[in-house]
Amino acid sequence: MASQEGLCNIAKNMNINTLARKAAKPGGPESYGGAVEVEDLFRFVLFHGEAAADEIERLSRQHGWMMDGMVLPNGNLVRPMGRWAQICVAFGRGGVAALRSQLDDQTSAGFAAAFLAHVASEESVEVLVDYCKRVSWSAADSEHPGWKAMASLNGLLSFDDCVKVSPALLDSLRPIVLAAFAAAPTAALQVLCLCTVRGVPSPGAVAWAEALLPSDPDVLHARNMAVKTMRKRLAPEYKAPTPEQKRQVRRQRVADV
Repeated sequence: MASQEGLCNIAKNMNINTLARKAAKPGGPESYGGAVEVEDLFRFVLFHGEAAADEIERLSRQHGWMMDGMVLPNGNLVRPMGRWAQICVAFGRGGVAALRSQLDDQTSAGFAAAFLAHVASEESVEVLVDYCKRVSWSAADSEHPGWKAMASLNGLLSFDDCVKVSPALLDSLRPIVLAAFAAAPTAALQVLCLCTVRGVPSPGAVAWAEALLPSDPDVLHARNMAVKTMRKRLAPEYKAPTPEQKRQVRRQRVADV
């Protein structure tokens, strides 16, 4: 997952007209998005804001970008560029707050949740936590909006360049993550929960993870990593990375992709 800073740095070298040229490039029906990638939309709207939203909306209408994805006979995936455009337009005009209504719409929720992973702010975490309070966690599909939201929270909170949020917000998320693990119907989703719990460390969370006795090797590995990370962050000598160190982590992550 590219960081917000990384996406914006790339967008600095591009102007609004670049997106129009990519949308007009052949390579399939216009509704497929031309040469535009979802990440292009993210870059533009994160850097150019409302001006990007206007242009994205215009291009989506002009080219009839699809609202639903599809798999072609050759196995290639066609992304729903119209749906991604809808999310980016909402964000460009109303910021994170505008995505609350998108999360209330079952057809848009997963897209909004995934987009918020690229907006490194406490407000993004707040919106995702509020949404997760309404999720049952019974879905086995990792593409379900609830699991998309969990994955975004993992990306925002669990790494060394994590978003700084209030202790109260972390306290409200922690029981949600533990409940999601208990309800997760697959080992892969249990792994996701254990990855996410790294971002909400507490003595109780460490004790909870240590008490788990998973038989699945991937879940066991994730548990061990979660315990190790939480212990490190809770240690009295732990010092959170400085802003410059966080930027270095983000740059390295982009370089590793």
